[in-house]
Amino acid sequence: MKKITRRAREVEPTRKYYEGHVNLDVMGETLGWYKPKDTKSKTKHAILNAGRIQIGITTHVLGLSPGKRDIFIGRDGSLWKYSGAKLPSEVPSVSGLDTEGFNSWADACARSVIDRISPSNEVRLLDESNRRYRKIIRALLEQRILDSAALGYERSARRYALGISSSWTEKDLLVPRHATIRHATLVSLVLALDAEKAAQLIELAALIEMRIPFVSREAAINIYQQAASLLARLCPQWWNQGHVCDWSMVGDIDRLFRAQYIRMIENAWDDNVQFETAAGLVIRNLVKDPRGGSQAGG
Repeated sequence: MKKITRRAREVEPTRKYYEGHVNLDVMGETLGWYKPKDTKSKTKHAILNAGRIQIGITTHVLGLSPGKRDIFIGRDGSLWKYSGAKLPSEVPSVSGLDTEGFNSWADACARSVIDRISPSNEVRLLDESNRRYRKIIRALLEQRILDSAALGYERSARRYALGISSSWTEKDLLVPRHATIRHATLVSLVLALDAEKAAQLIELAALIEMRIPFVSREAAINIYQQAASLLARLCPQWWNQGHVCDWSMVGDIDRLFRAQYIRMIENAWDDNVQFETAAGLVIRNLVKDPRGGSQAGG
């Protein structure tokens, strides 16, 4: 009887990444292992997470191996070597880097990868769009800081970032690698923007992220209004205080939304209904909620 042997692959994802348990927001996490075919060495090289990048209309995870020029791309638990290009120089070592160092390492490497694998005109357009998005974010933030000061409250970029998530820094708030619907919605909520300003920001972020004009101004308003209605139910202090809400007292938006998500899953399980049905019930309740107005806070 012929013996069946398992062929070693050039790129092997870790079980944790394959099963979807790697936090892709944490730079430097091991995604898999790389063993070049053209070498007899048994040494495997770690492939580290360098964050998300967008290729065309699809978001992928970027993997890099220190000391190598190879580019690794992942999606939905799969991981492979990009055969169309290599980096101009070897990926720098990450030895001794702290969290901030890993983030800087990942951003620099991601920029180099995007330059190598994307058409130059697309890169220029994307850069310009992201610069515009970040400029708008900064202007909205500075205005809210002035508004808060006029009411006798001292607010800063760091305090607003922590209001979104305890793991966020000013950089996450002001200089995201890519504009996304999620980022625009969370920023709009923590700054308690009126519906029209929030919709403009979400519409722009959606166009940059999806590169297809799927999200109209009306759709962006609906996204924000539903998010604001949910947050108003979860955090009455935010509904009453708006952009001067003291998040250090109530937690952060990410924690509130995550807790609601878990409750939805548990309710679907307990009631033996499909998860999307439970989500629909939440949306129905939001529509009925008298606090679900067109504006949030101030």
